[in-house]
Amino acid sequence: MNHPEQMNHREDRPPQLQIGGMALENGVMFHSRRYWTMGVREPDGRIRVVSGEKVKLAPATRLRKIPLLRSLINMAETVVIMPRVHAGGGRLPFQTQSPQVLASVIVSLLGTVFVKKSTKKLSPLVEELAISALALVPSLVALRKTRAVQYHAAEHKSINAYETTGAGGDIDGNGVVSAEAEHPRCGSNVVGPALAMMTAGNALVRHIKRRQSSASRLGIGILSFTGAIEAVQWAARNPHSRWSRLLTVSGGGLQHLFTTAEPTEDQVEISLAALRELLRLEGALGHTPR
Repeated sequence: MNHPEQMNHREDRPPQLQIGGMALENGVMFHSRRYWTMGVREPDGRIRVVSGEKVKLAPATRLRKIPLLRSLINMAETVVIMPRVHAGGGRLPFQTQSPQVLASVIVSLLGTVFVKKSTKKLSPLVEELAISALALVPSLVALRKTRAVQYHAAEHKSINAYETTGAGGDIDGNGVVSAEAEHPRCGSNVVGPALAMMTAGNALVRHIKRRQSSASRLGIGILSFTGAIEAVQWAARNPHSRWSRLLTVSGGGLQHLFTTAEPTEDQVEISLAALRELLRLEGALGHTPR
């Protein structure tokens, strides 16, 4: 998940870094505009921290200023990191062999067939909304079956602690533990607006053309996802707006109920080690104790 740049308005401190993060099955990955770091626990108990410089897309400098396109560029640059994360020992949180996950997939597929073949004809909007909700169920169930939900909270707590102390401030384990487990710019906040845009877009196309091609669904999906990212980033810059609270309320619920769980001290330690390495690479470690 990517976090927009936050400015520290205290005159005695430099601007805060733009930090994004991702929970893994066995650790946490952070990234700034220039670097990425990952922390995982080795079998012998040691914390392994891997880091590197991010690969920048050559034509991205000018395109980064264009709404929607800049979101795709940021996502692409994050995806490029993942093979290096995997090579460093990071594992993505996929648990497809769990009986609960398999059951949720079956329920999702059967529910989708039922909605499409229902004798009581639903409106395109209601049908698309039901299909989108059913498609989300397996992902939520799969995520809850992994330790990634705890590492997700550890990631949020670490970034919240950093943003609270300010650039160059001290970040310690106690500060991370006491920080909030939810984050207003989490990728979970994109889900609700994206599903709403996708549902409305697909329903509108079906209302006009009666039938919809796979290409148009793909196009609407991409536009909805990038549009939702832009909306959530706007909400992050305007936290006191009524519209920003409306945009992020569903994401806050997802984080609280499904995508985060209280991390252990061990997981917080791993997350903090990865964050400190990122700050070190950026020359922004300040007086953070090691």
